[in-house]
Amino acid sequence: MSIIRTHWFCSVMVALQALCLGANPRCAEATMVYILNGPQSADDHRYDFHVEILKTALEKTTAKFGPYRLDLSASMSEARQTLELKAASGKLNVMYLGTSPELEHDLIPIRIPVDKNLSGYFVLLIRSHDARRFQHVRTPSDPKESSFGLGDDWLDNLVYQHNGLKVTKGSDYNGLFEMLLNRRFDAFPRSGVEVMQEYQQRKPSMPELAIEETLLLYYPWPMYFWFSKNPEGVRLSTRAAEGMWSMIEDGTYDKIFDKYFRADIERLNLSKRQLIEMSNPRLTPETPLQDKRLWFNPAKSAPDSKTK
Repeated sequence: MSIIRTHWFCSVMVALQALCLGANPRCAEATMVYILNGPQSADDHRYDFHVEILKTALEKTTAKFGPYRLDLSASMSEARQTLELKAASGKLNVMYLGTSPELEHDLIPIRIPVDKNLSGYFVLLIRSHDARRFQHVRTPSDPKESSFGLGDDWLDNLVYQHNGLKVTKGSDYNGLFEMLLNRRFDAFPRSGVEVMQEYQQRKPSMPELAIEETLLLYYPWPMYFWFSKNPEGVRLSTRAAEGMWSMIEDGTYDKIFDKYFRADIERLNLSKRQLIEMSNPRLTPETPLQDKRLWFNPAKSAPDSKTK
């Protein structure tokens, strides 16, 4: 009799489990773990916004996909992150990086520019006494006599070199600020998502550091979230993408963007600067350039443009 009851109990549990799996994915899924690259130092806050965007996307999809955990790995170079993600090593499983044809072939992108391509708009950190050097720049050919400092593994190198600009490479992010002040190059291009924080943190110890006030360099190079091209990468990217699109639809995305960047956009006076547009040879046909919701436009960021 006990054998019959045991068989009946097992049959019921199998049936209930099947019903649970079909009706509620949370019954089936363990905690989904996302591992994103960590900062280089305690003063490195360049990716706080991106972490909040990803975290909010995962929060918005909890009802459908179940619990999650968002961890930060040890800091890695962009090249190392790419290698680890391609190998699906588990040391990280989501990466924030600019697009390229190779990456779009080898990895899974969420084709939403995470920072609305604000990172494609650059102001220059310079030495304060060099301000006059850049005041008459009007076209992409004008700054060709100046040299620009970039990380040695940054994909941006390709754009600057493609547009005929001189690049001096450095192996250490923090060391690039020292290289600027030591005259190793003339300008350190910093995007609208990072320059104010970097400047304010370092100005007390680097009084010669200054923000150039007239120019805005631009090229379209969307920074995406990337995932390994395997079943786990598909699962993780599907959830994150659903959450991000939900944020765009309900306005959450713009609210977080404004929280982090609106004050700096206005402080830097981006809408009034001389725009120097550079071409990016690394864009793919899949780049969602036509969806204006996804792209920051400095011409529409001025206070008097918000009512138009």
